Amino acid sequence: KGLAIVTIDPKEVSFSGGAGQLPWSKIRRTAVIAFDGALAIGTGAAAGLMGSGGATAAPSTPGWASLQSPAVSGADAPGTNPSTNFVQETCTSALFCVAVGNYQSAGGTQYGEIDTLSGGSWTASEAPLPPNPNANPAVNLFSVSCPSDGSCVAVGEYRDSGNRFQGLIETLNGGHWSALEAPQPGDEALPANQGAWLKSVSCPTLGSCTAVGEYKNGSGNQEGLIDTFSGGQWTSMTAPPPPVAAANPNVYLTDVSCVSANNCVAQGLYENTSTNPQVEELTQANGTWTEGDAPLPPGAATGSNEFSLPGALFGPGALSCAAGSCEAVGTYTDTLNGTPGFLDRYSGGVWTATEAPPPHNAAGGANQSVSMNSVDCTSDGGCTVAGTFTDASGGTRALVVTTLNGAAPTSQEPPEPSDVGPEANENTFLNSVSCLSVAVCTAVGGYVSMTSGTNNVALIDSESGGTWSTLPAPLPHDDASGTSQSASLASVSCTFRGACDASGNYANTTTGTFGVLESFTPSPGYWMVAGDGGIFTHGNAVFHGSEGATHLNKPIVGMAATPGDGGYWLVASDGGIFTHGDAQFRGSEGATHLNKPIVGMAATPDGGGYWLVASDGGIFTHGDAQYYGSEGGTVLNKPVVGMAATPDGRGYFLVASDGGIFTHGSARFHGSEGGTVLNKPIVGMMTTFDGGGYWLVASDGGIFALGDAQFEGSQGATPLNSPVVGGAPT
Repeated sequence: KGLAIVTIDPKEVSFSGGAGQLPWSKIRRTAVIAFDGALAIGTGAAAGLMGSGGATAAPSTPGWASLQSPAVSGADAPGTNPSTNFVQETCTSALFCVAVGNYQSAGGTQYGEIDTLSGGSWTASEAPLPPNPNANPAVNLFSVSCPSDGSCVAVGEYRDSGNRFQGLIETLNGGHWSALEAPQPGDEALPANQGAWLKSVSCPTLGSCTAVGEYKNGSGNQEGLIDTFSGGQWTSMTAPPPPVAAANPNVYLTDVSCVSANNCVAQGLYENTSTNPQVEELTQANGTWTEGDAPLPPGAATGSNEFSLPGALFGPGALSCAAGSCEAVGTYTDTLNGTPGFLDRYSGGVWTATEAPPPHNAAGGANQSVSMNSVDCTSDGGCTVAGTFTDASGGTRALVVTTLNGAAPTSQEPPEPSDVGPEANENTFLNSVSCLSVAVCTAVGGYVSMTSGTNNVALIDSESGGTWSTLPAPLPHDDASGTSQSASLASVSCTFRGACDASGNYANTTTGTFGVLESFTPSPGYWMVAGDGGIFTHGNAVFHGSEGATHLNKPIVGMAATPGDGGYWLVASDGGIFTHGDAQFRGSEGATHLNKPIVGMAATPDGGGYWLVASDGGIFTHGDAQYYGSEGGTVLNKPVVGMAATPDGRGYFLVASDGGIFTHGSARFHGSEGGTVLNKPIVGMMTTFDGGGYWLVASDGGIFALGDAQFEGSQGATPLNSPVVGGAPT
């Protein structure tokens, strides 16, 4: 035990005792950690203390921060006004995100842009094109899906050398993007008349993707297009035709969401025999697609007046699947000639429709107008929709609609920023929402302020514990002001420990339109659990209940937190499970004869399942947790005492009582205490939210940090009624 003195200046980080230095520009988000009362940063200071490895820096300040998207380099570099337009962003962990869209080159040509967050910094690249691009390729990227860090597929469109639009598929593999012209079905139009577009892609696992859009067939009709990646290659098919459609149905497929390979749901629209647009919804089960009209709520207009649109006509986001069901959202015309929002829920093989209830101040009758732009469903059975509605005075306001386990939806208007413009000019909207649970969400969009004239100001709305708050999004220091101010956010993606990234654009002082990248760093913290089920909280961790006053058949040996930190599971040595907060029971080993006792657990990122680990390293899976290997048949120096999942949920770490670490699946080794003399044995471990490190927990409540972990307090010097047996990170 001892104290490592840390000195930070703008150029370097150094540890007294010669633990090393790092250039400030290479510092990653990390954490300060306590080892039985001793303070260190990362593990570099532990060289003479109780660890090894390179020093890392102080963490980013919790909260939102903004960055102008980096400029694309190369032959098609952007001009002074790149007119950057991001459409969608997705993050697989706190340190890996991809945002896609387009930009204007110095010559005024539109190219695809891909911005990637990796290793703590953003890079921008021009989307590569197939070998046959037009001199003016007019590239658009609409959607991106990443099954894990470093592996992504993005889709969109480009103009080929014959001046025809073709579907575009971009694949990230091994750090490099490659391009492919999307395949089309065998009845595609002859080359002179071809046309194809891809609007949405979903990749549930590595090596499995489904993309949807539209193409022109040999009869000149526009049909739905479904492209599937499996077995290392892309194949194409025509979407099942709508049941009652015009001779040329003009099908557009706008969204797809896959829960596993060959099990997807898609949404789009087509023209009926009255040439009115109608929403259609397609389902795939075991590789077979079926189609049907989207059901509409009671009171929908019929016949020649029937009219409905999906929520994300020009970009994905209006369809989401989780917890065994899906929700698709959009707008329809009712018998009063108003345009309410609808929610279509798919569960048990059946679609059911519900009208989105308008807030109390919404316009009614023919003046009712609701836009359902984005939906995100979570493993707790909840779905949250973000959009807009028209109020009684004719202003446009932000709208949030929530459903939980199929119950009746509720609507609310998030609070407006303090500088929102007068009602006559009011224009507040939400484009995208990302949720960790039904009570923890972030939505982004824009609004008109009192000083921006008719231009938009970027907006971030956040929900915590069911309560929404709002703030103007921070912008880079060169943003324009007054009536020249203009900014909005198009997409947001949050990872399961609360880090979020959002993308959009803004006008700077030279009146150029640049991409903006917003990042949210959560406040750190963690829980500890004692053998009697008592809970200790540190940092931002919230108490959700305990088993401290309960008679237990066997002692508690570990815990795991739900996404969004609204609850946690406790596990006993016989495999029994206790739930608190929003944690849901997914099964247990309580009635199973075990070769060795359970010693720890870890939850999947979506909260839909968990792993249990026994002292011999054996693994038990429940819910949606997948098996990635074990130490069950291995001779161990010391017994396994705990485990932690990787941020992507595709692997896990096991830790032994001597601090030795075992990795499985996507888990990466960040060091261990295997060769260290410990005051008390290790009893559990926790990973940091970005997966770049982990804490090891000793039975006296002392904390060891490896990789990029941070100190938030410990029980190392505290007399305990029972020893600490595990922990979980916020």
